[in-house]
Amino acid sequence: MHFVLLATHTPDTCPTANATTRDLLLKIAPDLPNLAQKAGVDIVAGPFVNREHTVVVVVRSDKAESVDRFLMEARFPQWNSVRVLPSLTMEEGLAEVQAQTPIF
Repeated sequence: MHFVLLATHTPDTCPTANATTRDLLLKIAPDLPNLAQKAGVDIVAGPFVNREHTVVVVVRSDKAESVDRFLMEARFPQWNSVRVLPSLTMEEGLAEVQAQTPIF
């Protein structure tokens, strides 16, 4: 299953403004692929960063617990609020739409 990870932080914890967070990010970022692999997670896309203080990552894993383990090992929750959105590919979503009976 795919999971879209949306990690948001405040300007005061942003790595561009906070030396502690910057040091943590610079230490952890190069190891993200290894941390994901150890947790049983494949990074499909990202991490993407933007000026909205949001990090977006798309991952694939058989278990939500593996995604949670990856987030903890990557230490994202220490400086972000993280939303984990279980997601389907467009093809999978279309198949579900076709299989369901409309209510209207």
